[in-house]
Amino acid sequence: MATFRDILLADDTALVRLFYKVRAGADSDFIKKINHAAAQVGVNHSQLVCALGFNRYVRDLTDILELVGFSSYKLLSYRRNELFSTDCYRQLDIDNVIDIYAAQLADSELERNLLELVPQRLAHIEARLEETLDPAMLISYKMEVHSIYSAGIATAEFAAARIDAPIADLRLKVEEIPMIVEGGLVPVGNLFYSDSLLPAEKRYLIDGGLVDAEMIRNRLANPEIPEDERQMLEDFL
Repeated sequence: MATFRDILLADDTALVRLFYKVRAGADSDFIKKINHAAAQVGVNHSQLVCALGFNRYVRDLTDILELVGFSSYKLLSYRRNELFSTDCYRQLDIDNVIDIYAAQLADSELERNLLELVPQRLAHIEARLEETLDPAMLISYKMEVHSIYSAGIATAEFAAARIDAPIADLRLKVEEIPMIVEGGLVPVGNLFYSDSLLPAEKRYLIDGGLVDAEMIRNRLANPEIPEDERQMLEDFL
């Protein structure tokens, strides 16, 4: 039996060793073939697809791809993208997700794919959180967002999109602005003068000594700032 991490990080030799005893399913349905292979390895359907799909060595191992139900690496990638983008910690637990982000993916194609998938995945989870207010899901979501920044996956464009997205309450709960500041992804001035940040997020910038009194006065000169932000800034001065 193998773990998700075993499959994700295995080199080509280790992958062959992990799968050489696996027997292909006789069913023509590719979902059932994946399930058949996953059960033999010791993981679930999504874990098998995503661990192999984010493994940098599997691309040329056509025998293993066919064994688990894929006629090509492209088809594996399609299924990986679908599952990774829509799973809300059901088949892929938070440890699996963190392993994907932490893996040293020294592969430009995989890194590009992952960066494209992350916004879709987070948006899907955020929509579920709005519906369910599930505290366990929120904890996993916070851990995932932290992992994205700590692994160096987040770019300036990613951070800017997060600031502009209508997720201010969630952004505050997971303390995302400190991660953006620590990563140097968006200039502090841009953050402070943004209309998208909550007053509590701007308070972090002020309390951290990142904003001076002149910047605050300049912000207060804008007659269109929200009243709760204006009150916070005036109280500080």
